[in-house]
Amino acid sequence: MSKSQEAGIQGDSSKMLRSGLIFLGIVACIYAVVTVFAPEIASAAFMASLMVFKGVVLPLCLVFAAMVLTNLFLRPQQVARMLGRGSGLKGSALALTAGILSTGPAYAWYPLLGSIRRQGGGAAQISVFLFGRSIKPFLLPAMVAYFGIVFTIVLNLLIAAGAFAVGWITERLPVHDSPQ
Repeated sequence: MSKSQEAGIQGDSSKMLRSGLIFLGIVACIYAVVTVFAPEIASAAFMASLMVFKGVVLPLCLVFAAMVLTNLFLRPQQVARMLGRGSGLKGSALALTAGILSTGPAYAWYPLLGSIRRQGGGAAQISVFLFGRSIKPFLLPAMVAYFGIVFTIVLNLLIAAGAFAVGWITERLPVHDSPQ
């Protein structure tokens, strides 16, 4: 990674941290004002926020643990070998699984995917990963509740097949050279 790319990533990180702290400050000020003028509403809002926090703390901890373990045991070079140009269907299946299990916004994955690409990762596998992100296991129960199990299974199988098709097409495009 070049120094300008590293500086850009660090600049984006500090900008996001600053924005997050500003947002936190605004929310704290709103809570303070509401507490002064309507303490019962502030108390109810705080309890609702606490319930949401209790609901998300375990999944967040699991995601954090998975990220730590991944960073400890996998390096971009290893992943590039598993997802390289010659990895074929096995590499695409691994990319689809990783895409399904990935969390957070897609743009957060771009630096890692770019690094994998520079290390020899295949365009097909990166495309499959990004396409596979639209399948979210934690949303499947809600999807079944709203649309039924047959629709949910068929749609997700079509998304997976579409991911492989997009990967196959992307690998054959003449414009997938690795960026410098």
